[in-house]
Amino acid sequence: MIKIEKSKSKKISKTNQAKKEDKKIVCYKLFFAGCIATFCFLGLICRLSYLQFIKGKEYSQMAYNQQMKNKIISPKRGTIYDCNGEILALSVAVDTVSINPGKVCNQNNKKVDDKIVAEGLSQIFSLDYEETLKKVSSDKSVVIISRKVETEKITELQKWMKEVGITTGINIDEDSKRYYPNNDVASNLIGFCSTDNVGLWGIEERWNDTLTGTSGKIVTAKNVNGEAISDENEQYVAVENGSNIYLTIDAKIQGIAEKYLEQAVTENKCTNGGNVIIMNPQNGDILAMATYPDYNLNDPFSITPLGIPQEEWDALPQEEQSADLLNLWKNRAVSDLYEPGSTFKLITAAVGLEENIVSTDTEGDFYCTGSYHVGDRDISCWKKDGSHGVQTLRQALQNSCNPAFMQLGQRIGHRTLYKYYEAFELFSKVGDDIAKAYEGIFFDENKIVPVELATMSFGQRITITPLQLISSVSAIANDGVYVKPRIVKQIENTDEKSIENVEVQEIRQVISLETSQKIKNMMQSVVTHGTGRYAKVEGYSVGGKSGTSEPTEANADEGYVASFIAISPIENTQVVVLVILYDPQGVSHQGGQTAGPVAAQILSEVLPYMGIPADTTETTQAEDNLSIVPNVVDKTVAEAKKILTSAGFNVQINISGDENTTLVSDQTPKSGIKLATGATIYLYTAENEARVSTTVPNVKGMSVSDATNTLRAAKLNITVEGTKGIVVSQEPSYETEQEVGTVVHVVIKEELKDGQ
Repeated sequence: MIKIEKSKSKKISKTNQAKKEDKKIVCYKLFFAGCIATFCFLGLICRLSYLQFIKGKEYSQMAYNQQMKNKIISPKRGTIYDCNGEILALSVAVDTVSINPGKVCNQNNKKVDDKIVAEGLSQIFSLDYEETLKKVSSDKSVVIISRKVETEKITELQKWMKEVGITTGINIDEDSKRYYPNNDVASNLIGFCSTDNVGLWGIEERWNDTLTGTSGKIVTAKNVNGEAISDENEQYVAVENGSNIYLTIDAKIQGIAEKYLEQAVTENKCTNGGNVIIMNPQNGDILAMATYPDYNLNDPFSITPLGIPQEEWDALPQEEQSADLLNLWKNRAVSDLYEPGSTFKLITAAVGLEENIVSTDTEGDFYCTGSYHVGDRDISCWKKDGSHGVQTLRQALQNSCNPAFMQLGQRIGHRTLYKYYEAFELFSKVGDDIAKAYEGIFFDENKIVPVELATMSFGQRITITPLQLISSVSAIANDGVYVKPRIVKQIENTDEKSIENVEVQEIRQVISLETSQKIKNMMQSVVTHGTGRYAKVEGYSVGGKSGTSEPTEANADEGYVASFIAISPIENTQVVVLVILYDPQGVSHQGGQTAGPVAAQILSEVLPYMGIPADTTETTQAEDNLSIVPNVVDKTVAEAKKILTSAGFNVQINISGDENTTLVSDQTPKSGIKLATGATIYLYTAENEARVSTTVPNVKGMSVSDATNTLRAAKLNITVEGTKGIVVSQEPSYETEQEVGTVVHVVIKEELKDGQ
């Protein structure tokens, strides 16, 4: 019995112990569960704190963005006008076409085949099919197909989408495109914009902040489908459109400058082109700024102006392509340095007169033997076959004598010269509001040796920009007052309907009125008796100075630079013209012979256009040898012949009908022009209006009689400006195609056999 009870007691003991173990396990489980719950809770608290305090603003903004719908309103880029309000650059409404790949669906929400979409888009926008297919099949959310799309193409796209049944996935968004109505007019001055309407060059770049404006936006609430919800708290941020700017450029004068510059570059075979600046010295207004070659502003990346075949262009390294285009776009009048040559003698003469170191007409003041010894060398005069001998300052300027100006430079001294160079802004960046400008490069003032003083006295081995030179000479012409060049005349805020005038800035009086008058009087002598005789303009007083700078031995491939600067009228000067031709390869490289006639051609049209009255009287062809061409349009052929032959003209017409009943429908030349006896008038009828063209021959260098015979042999007529000498310019240019009967205007001047 006792044993049995012990055994039972042991069993009970074991059972109680097991229960205790189970309780411990349960407690451990509860403990661990509590720990896990506590950790989870703490983690949740930390996460909520992170989201609330650290990421709160970000997620709040995200939630706001998901609930709100923003519509950006792009500003309209300002328009660029010339001084008369003619549009030079404006923004027109276009569209940008994009797609959502994989989501181009029809009205049944069924995806349209990628190949169909790619084929349609590539045909409409003249794109490569394979490239378009890659875009259509991409995994991107949105892909641009074409930018700056005109209305006609959008209409074609919408018609195709309707035919195919596309309702979603192709987006048409409003955009704007910069457009230049005159294509290449003032291209190097105006510049162009990127596809995002950001100015990249010229005025577009320099005045980009003024032209661009500030975007606006509309903020509204939206539902889960992205649709706008009517909301009284809709926010509207007004757009600020770009301001319009009015340039000082006159499109008519710009066209005249570009016409004669292109002709001069072509006729003189200028391998590096040329440029022309026309300026009003009284207020600093730049009336024209032309560079040739130019380019089409609506297609600035075209290589046509470069004259490089496409296959050669494609083979060029990217760096060379970029360099060629940048050189084409560059405004050389502001962004190129060159040696001014003898035109710079005007500055040296002005300093000498202002400092009372020299007078205009002191006999025997200078002496030229053909060269001048300076330092360790002899520096030659440009006149290779002789010397100028004894000269006054006036005669030295007329002859463009280098030794005379080296002697004058020695008398003045480099420190005095540098004082005036600074006053003429030759050490400053002139025209930085037009394009990237450079200051002149001169010798170190503290290290100048006699040779350097000598060469800079006649404008060589120093470099300045064309705008710096014309601004300095304009100061001389403007009674000695330097006026800052001005390119922008007015700024118009289209939102506020206000106009801000850009004021004329008179910088300083550089030389006295007396010195100014003396220099202008000597400049007139250069044109009447010196190397500038080809710059004479019938009826107007003109002053000028020629220039020819030769390249250094190290830069021989750059060639000569021929230039001419002219002022008119002499009293109350209103126009200054600078013509520069780079590396002329024609008959002459001298400025007086190549650039002088161009200045005259420009002035002969610009002065009358500006309403500047003639101040001299000169005759051209003998008036008794000229007759006014009568108007014979709408008269019978028989009557027209009788009228014209009675006036001393020949008549040319092809007619198959009755001369007594067939009427004249047109005539070349038109009525009203004065032509010499023997000129031929070409008549046309409604039955025979076919025109014949002929190539204009080169009559430059010929006498009037030879030029007349040559042109008439080519079935062309002639008008003559001048009384004696040889032909120095002609318009239209030679080797151009013109209709038979066209009048070629030639200018004759006393022959200038040599001259800088």
